[in-house]
Amino acid sequence: MKRTVTVIAALLTSALLSAQVPPSCARTDSSFLRLPRSHERIDKFRSKLKACADSAHCSVTIWQIGGSHVQAGYFSTRIRHNFDSLGHYPTGNRAYVFPYPLAHTNYDRSYHSEGFGEWIGSRSCLPNRKMPARPAWGITGIAAYTADTSASFSFGMPQKYSRLHIMGEASPDVLPRVCYGKDTLACKNDSLLQGFVVNFPIPVDTVSILPSIRNGEFFIITGLLPESPEIHGVNYISTGVNGARTGTWTERCPQFERELGMITPDLVILGLGINDSACPAKDFRPERFKANYRKLIDMILRRSPDCALVFVTNNDSWRYSGRRMVHNDNGRAVEQAIFELAAEYDGAVWDLFEIMGGNGSASAWREAGLMKKDRLHFTKEGYQLLGDMLYKAITE
Repeated sequence: MKRTVTVIAALLTSALLSAQVPPSCARTDSSFLRLPRSHERIDKFRSKLKACADSAHCSVTIWQIGGSHVQAGYFSTRIRHNFDSLGHYPTGNRAYVFPYPLAHTNYDRSYHSEGFGEWIGSRSCLPNRKMPARPAWGITGIAAYTADTSASFSFGMPQKYSRLHIMGEASPDVLPRVCYGKDTLACKNDSLLQGFVVNFPIPVDTVSILPSIRNGEFFIITGLLPESPEIHGVNYISTGVNGARTGTWTERCPQFERELGMITPDLVILGLGINDSACPAKDFRPERFKANYRKLIDMILRRSPDCALVFVTNNDSWRYSGRRMVHNDNGRAVEQAIFELAAEYDGAVWDLFEIMGGNGSASAWREAGLMKKDRLHFTKEGYQLLGDMLYKAITE
């Protein structure tokens, strides 16, 4: 055990040599996991993580869920890169992704997607009334619709996969076709998830997907799940939707729990609350906030009873009030609610609110070039810094 810990410590030091030097506005001495009650869950996860250092056939799955901080991809990609850079760990699966260009929104640039033809996007937290059909959203929380007979999209991953699930729904006679190289395969109806599935005779990394619809037919995509059973290591999955709240997945996404069952996470990083609290202080209801969070956590634990939970408190931020920005005064109230939830579920807390410096600290982070002008979202450099700090807190 001592040898394993030494190996991990050495690799961790090497991986973080290229990490950003935190600016003076960041309280780095507060960047650790706080355990309000039991540490049993996080200890189990860390034991599994250490086991990966001894075996190339061991796997551990981490899932990060949140709003725009996660959808942008910089935060999660940085953490994933840190795990990948520990040469002892094989690169793990990515699991659920979405071809965001179809929904005409920003996305994680660590994989490629390009849409062709006419598509209408819709987020579960803010449904698009122009979409003719209501999607059965799932774990990605986003969807794209087309009735264009010439519509298609390309999709490429940095690693190869041998099976591809295409979640969604379509007119009764529609079966999408998938092109790879010079070959084309017809999808089958998926028996595990709502949608379609295709198995490749050889592993692939880039495909084109043709809905193959005729006049009067439609096709809706709610996500992609590339699978590589032969790949092990740290599987880092991230699903985020701009504007997502604690109730987004439990109230709007009927396929969420079914799709969650395909990944069974060992650690879940919960980063919701910034949109729940984007209101005047008098209107924020901590008990309602916790009740909504409990519904989500209970769904997760039904599928993965032993997984560890890491709650991320809100960053200090400003919020929209009409056409102008005002300070969000609910940071401390959300922080307290998060600590109460962590105690209730034997979870850990990464206190981003404290790390930033508490109320009013967003302005200092903005001046340091780590937050955008809205003092709500971080810059690429800011997200990367957060990714380095959270990774270190999880692994140390």
